[in-house]
Amino acid sequence: MDKPVFLKDKKKYFIELSFKLGIIVVLIIADIATKVYFANRHAQRLGDMTVIPRILSFTYTRNTGAAFGIFGNSTLFLTIASAVFIIGFFVADMFFHNKNGWYVASFTLIVGGAIGNFIDRAFLGYVRDFIRFDFINFAIFNLADVFLTIGLICYCIWILFFVGKKDKVVTKK
Repeated sequence: MDKPVFLKDKKKYFIELSFKLGIIVVLIIADIATKVYFANRHAQRLGDMTVIPRILSFTYTRNTGAAFGIFGNSTLFLTIASAVFIIGFFVADMFFHNKNGWYVASFTLIVGGAIGNFIDRAFLGYVRDFIRFDFINFAIFNLADVFLTIGLICYCIWILFFVGKKDKVVTKK
């Protein structure tokens, strides 16, 4: 049986992991900074902020559940589930590491988003949401949710179009 990727070439794996972690840290900082900004705005009673009338606004709210408020008031369960998911994703990366851009994008976006919401749940007991589409009845969400959604789309693209496919080498005749 082949060795896991991280044991074959440890130095190369940890250099690539460092790159991913750098991106993840930037995503987490962006997520937390926007959450803090809108929480402070809310605390100062400044009200909603219209970005594009009847299309997009910022409305601060606290979510004790998951997406669309499911599992409301299940913070402990969601915090533990998030931690297990994040650890599982890192372990899977160690064994099934891939350099494909879609994979790297999905990994960093999913982990960055998951950690952003995990931090809120672990330290506040809820997730701070603030982005609202005014033209449809849709859940209020945050940047971490955006990262998770885009990451899942990238992950699906990677699985559908790249997993199990051999790289084709073009040779000149």
